[in-house]
Amino acid sequence: MRVKVEFYDVLRELAAQHEWCADLAPTATVAELYSIAKRTFPALADYPQQPVFTSGLDYVEEAHVLREGEIISILPAHPSA
Repeated sequence: MRVKVEFYDVLRELAAQHEWCADLAPTATVAELYSIAKRTFPALADYPQQPVFTSGLDYVEEAHVLREGEIISILPAHPSA
């Protein structure tokens, strides 16, 4: 299965690109996707916080099971108040 990933802000700088297409197993989750992203773009491991993930306009958890053609945005964590 193929999903599109969009990196934002500092994560885009660490990945050195805005978009990436990932080929994944049919039951892959957001957690698995992010793990593969960190192996593909090792500088992402330098980001000290857990990023935020969205699918469309909805926030999704790491356990979210991905769908073919889904677009996942990976954004920096919100600063603590």
